[in-house]
Parts: sequence; C-alpha cells; structure tokens
Amino acid sequence: MLPTIKHQSNSKYVLVAKLLTGYIKLNEREKDPDTFIRQNSVFGANFVAYMVTWQTSHKLTSDGVIGPDTWRAIAKAAPTCSTSKRKTSGYTMALQILLNGNVTCDAVFGERTKAAVATYQDSVGLSSDGICGPATWSALIVGAEEKPKPAPGKFVKPVDYKQADSRWGKKNYTSCGNKSQTMANSGCGPTACADVMATLKNKAVNPWTLAQLSMQWGYRTKSSGTAWGFFKKVASYYHFSKFVQSASIAALKACLDAGGYVVCSMGPGYWTKGGHYICAWKYDGTYIYCNDPASSKRKKQKISQFMKERKQFFCFYP
Repeated sequence: MLPTIKHQSNSKYVLVAKLLTGYIKLNEREKDPDTFIRQNSVFGANFVAYMVTWQTSHKLTSDGVIGPDTWRAIAKAAPTCSTSKRKTSGYTMALQILLNGNVTCDAVFGERTKAAVATYQDSVGLSSDGICGPATWSALIVGAEEKPKPAPGKFVKPVDYKQADSRWGKKNYTSCGNKSQTMANSGCGPTACADVMATLKNKAVNPWTLAQLSMQWGYRTKSSGTAWGFFKKVASYYHFSKFVQSASIAALKACLDAGGYVVCSMGPGYWTKGGHYICAWKYDGTYIYCNDPASSKRKKQKISQFMKERKQFFCFYP
C-alpha cells in the first residue's frame, strides 16, 4: 500500500495521486521530468479541496486525506495504459513514477515502459503482457495484503529456495557475457532475497525473477556476485515500509522479532570460503538459524561465531 498523504505532504506519491485523479492532465511528452515531479509533489490547499470533491463523488470519507481506502479507489478508477491506450498521458507518467526509476518519466508509453511493466508484472506473479490494467494498478498502488506479525520469538521459516535448482541453476547470471557465471555458482544473493519476497510479498517470486532484476538494474557485479545496493532497491521495488541495513546483531534480532527476515552477507568461515548470502529467520539464546541457498545441510551457527563472519545485514520488515 502506498503511504498515507495529506495537506503539506511532499513526495512523488502526491504527484501520482494528482495524475491519477485528473487534477493534473498531460497530453504531450514531458521534456524535463525531474523538474516537473519536484514542482508538483506538494499537497497544497487547492488539491485538498479537489480531493474532498473527488472522495465525495466516489462515496468515501471526504477529509482530503489520501489513505488506504482512497488509494484503493484511485487504483480501481485508474484506466488501462499501453502502447496503444493513453500512450501519452498523465496516467502513463503516474505509472512510470510507480515503477521506481526503471523507466524515464516522460509520460510516453513506449517500448521501454512496456518492457518495465512486463518485468514488474512477472515479479509479482501477473501475466507479463506489458499492459497496465486493473490488476497491475492494484499491485502497484495497493500491493499485497499485509500478513499478521508473529509474536516475538514465534518465528516462521520462509520459503527455502536453492540457487542450483534445475529450474534456474544453469541460467546465466552475469553482467559481462561470461557464460561460466550461472545462478548455481553466483546466484546466492537473488536466491536468499527470493526467500524473503516469496514469503512476505508474492509467492510467485523466485530466484530467477530477482536475478533478472539485478542484471537489469546493474547490481550484478563483474566478478563478485550481487552488489549490496541491490537489496535496498528490492525493498523499494516491493514497497517495504521498513528496510534497515546494518551490521548489528540488535538490528537483526529486531527485524526477526517483528516477523521479518534478514539477508546476511557472510565472509569466510562456516557458510562459505569466500563470500555468500544467506537468509536468517530465527534466533534463540545460542544460535542463528538460516536458509542457505547453496546447502540443505548448513542451517544454524552459534551467534558468537556468526557475528565474527558476518559482513552486513539487510533487514526486511513485514
């Protein structure tokens, strides 16, 4: 769900709401998107009055605040956009903004926007036709329904993908055309992250879904696997309300206590000889429990040793 916005809010989501409710209309290519977005991202008094009228016409509480109910109504009212329908429009720009930097926000639904929509649809388990219709608008604006958080200490084991799985293990995961770089030997980052996404966001997400995004976004390094920046990008792409990057055991425990999961970058030791990503899901007084993308045998490690081998934690809250 997109965040609640109201009078004096200043964010790109204000412009999304202005475009999708018709407060701002565009009929031609926007040549300076950054400036346009910056100048139209303030929730002013005139827009409050407009939204009160819009909410009244849609039988909503007329308070001028855009919260969950109003976002759902906006998603439901959003028209289909494609290379043939509303190709140049404010609706298309709103779509481009919601794709989080994966395409230029010029208000034109061209082939690059179509490809970005198809990639997003695939990542959330929708038919990847590159057309933004009701289901895609709903996923972008409303998102997945939140799952109840377990009580502290009541940990739930996530999906446990393996990077060498026959469905994707032999696929090339590379940024430089190196055919020896495959999911099986270097796809631990997308695999560990897919455990989190498939559990908290959409069960259709798998390691290859995220590996393709990593390559598209430029986070597949030339020779050392997946760059750390990938995980923050994923958190934004899947609309996580809270994401924390830290090397602190307190940060890891706080996330797990909240019902989240932590992708851990590990150095040489028990989990790897070089560098490796694993997914932490549980702890007790002695051990950290993890899914290891490269092994079904490695499952836990004493906290004291785990902290000696850890490099960085990427904490995804539910």
